[in-house]
Amino acid sequence: MALATELTHTDQDELKERLLHAAAEVFAENGYEKAGVAEIARRAGVTTGAIYSRYSGKAELLIDAVDRHLLTQLNSLHSNASAVDVLSHLGDHLLDDLSDGTGLFLEAVVAAKRDPELAERLRHVLQSEENKLGQLIEEAAPQQDENKLALMRLAHAIGFGMTLTRTIGLELPSRDDWTTVINLVIEAFINTETKTHGG
Repeated sequence: MALATELTHTDQDELKERLLHAAAEVFAENGYEKAGVAEIARRAGVTTGAIYSRYSGKAELLIDAVDRHLLTQLNSLHSNASAVDVLSHLGDHLLDDLSDGTGLFLEAVVAAKRDPELAERLRHVLQSEENKLGQLIEEAAPQQDENKLALMRLAHAIGFGMTLTRTIGLELPSRDDWTTVINLVIEAFINTETKTHGG
């Protein structure tokens, strides 16, 4: 009985992954308004009933797909790396090839502008990601506690701004130049206390 239950849970997890992967593709390709549950179901190889038995509608499915995208990004980081190295990696990662998750996130932002309930759900997902970012900043620069919110907003401004830059197709710096600038920013807020007290 325990084995049957375990297999059932595994099947459920695999089904959810297929649904979210298909949803990310369809939302990114067609936009939130034009994305159809039937097309998502077709790509996932399930019926629309399988989707509606798990989600109340497109909004909930979109938010779950965005949450999966952000979680995948965070889980790709080395857990044994220092906070400084993780922050540097996050910055460097912004020059990676655009994924389906990028278009998905942009669609979520646009849709949230017109849907207050969706906007609230998106804020909740981003708050969870922001909490992890805040922990990294605290570990990397504990002396910056009073400035933590400003630093998190700066990090988001850089990340969201680069996402828009990539999407529009503006010219990008070389990876070496970009990494140098990102590391200069990180070093600046890490070494603030040292420079202040060192005179």
